[in-house]
Amino acid sequence: MGIAVKKVKGWGWLGVGTTENGVAKVVLPKAKKGEVEKELSMFDNGANQALANQCADLLAHYLNGEPVALEQIPIDWGTIPLTYRRILQTLKQISQVGQTITYGELARVCGIPKAARLVGQAMAKNPVPLLVPCHRVIRSDGSLGGFAGGVNMKGKLLELEIYIATRIHPSHRSRKSRAL
Repeated sequence: MGIAVKKVKGWGWLGVGTTENGVAKVVLPKAKKGEVEKELSMFDNGANQALANQCADLLAHYLNGEPVALEQIPIDWGTIPLTYRRILQTLKQISQVGQTITYGELARVCGIPKAARLVGQAMAKNPVPLLVPCHRVIRSDGSLGGFAGGVNMKGKLLELEIYIATRIHPSHRSRKSRAL
């Protein structure tokens, strides 16, 4: 298992922890490097270090507003409880930069239409935010809902994605787009 910690201007320190099977932990930006390192201490044995470094670099580029292929980064799904894994894998598969989906819509796509709260729990327990873009899941009334990095960071990420999406598809203008 490997770790990579990187400072991103305007965001703070982010971190990545890997296993032999892929990325198992993404630590959202924090003000102090030590806080990130503490969350990654269990991954500090060097395995898959190249992937940890690559992922941290790509996440830094993403946070700097550059279109990157985060979907290509392998995730160690074995570290995620089965209850949440299907929900997170579905979100990863259907989600698009600059688009949002509600908790209820994601529940319906997953085949569990009355489980919006379960979807919310899966988002809260997501060990690989940004790679599985739980920040794109919002409440049915259009408000942001919760986020492990805080509601302000969630809003900042969604605004960043509008910027990225307009670079990819110049006709894209609103985060109110739905991923369906």
